[in-house]
Amino acid sequence: MRQLTKLKYCDLERCEGICCSDGGFVSEEEAAVIHKVVKANPKHFRHLPKRYIVDGEWEGQVGPKTAVRPHQYRDKPAHFNNTRCVFAEQDGKCSLQTLAVAQGKHKWAYKPAGCWLFPLHSDEKGLVAPPRTRKDDPNNLGRDYPGFSTFTPCGKHDPAGKIWWITLKEEADYYRDVYGEE
Repeated sequence: MRQLTKLKYCDLERCEGICCSDGGFVSEEEAAVIHKVVKANPKHFRHLPKRYIVDGEWEGQVGPKTAVRPHQYRDKPAHFNNTRCVFAEQDGKCSLQTLAVAQGKHKWAYKPAGCWLFPLHSDEKGLVAPPRTRKDDPNNLGRDYPGFSTFTPCGKHDPAGKIWWITLKEEADYYRDVYGEE
């Protein structure tokens, strides 16, 4: 019988938003929404550099992603960069999310799907459960880069946590609302 991943709820004070350490890849549509929102709300986004969406590359895949800036984490895995998404505020909160909340919209109205879904992701069949072990981490590239989500506090299996679909119920429900699938 396959063991299920158990997770703890996100705690930004504890992790400092380390899941945002490399920025996030965005679709062309998400990039267009972000550009529109930033242009319409310059005071909220005055912390952004001129180029906040850049060309990114990961394992041969190229596409738009959020830019990063230097950031020193209190505690980070050795293979993670000392950087943070430019949309992260000082306390680790996403400025796309804080704007949506301030405007009375759903908190993820402007946030890229890959960001609000983390540590879940989706494929052509729908939602994919977070990996339970580093061996199962889709970003485990070997000794020099042994994984991503399994190294973050909110993506790491924790026997004292709750089964992932309970911990990530809000994300799964929103995914279903936005994409009409499971």
